[in-house]
Amino acid sequence: MTHEVTILADHKGITAPKAVGDEYVVDANIEISSYTEDGEIITATSLGLSTITAVTITGCEVASGVALNRFVVELSATGAYESGSSFGLVGTVASSGAESANSDLGFVRVRVWGLV
Repeated sequence: MTHEVTILADHKGITAPKAVGDEYVVDANIEISSYTEDGEIITATSLGLSTITAVTITGCEVASGVALNRFVVELSATGAYESGSSFGLVGTVASSGAESANSDLGFVRVRVWGLV
């Protein structure tokens, strides 16, 4: 598994988590250069957080020639993330719906809420 997380700067150029009510929010690009069949595990630490309470995908750039249908944030049967300090990002192939093992898939943009 190979991926790189880049926290995106806000309109003031700040790349640290920002307080929103009692939580912090981070916008980030996750560049997936080598994808494993079971998905990528993204840690809170890579986002400048200690815990994760919510994740949403806000965009996806798919590399040329990769037939991906979508990325999803993986949940357990109870609706939980990978853990309180990480989440799984899984890509599916458009033609079969099976998990993809392609490399150089591109970027997934996420917004993550949590605590620092």
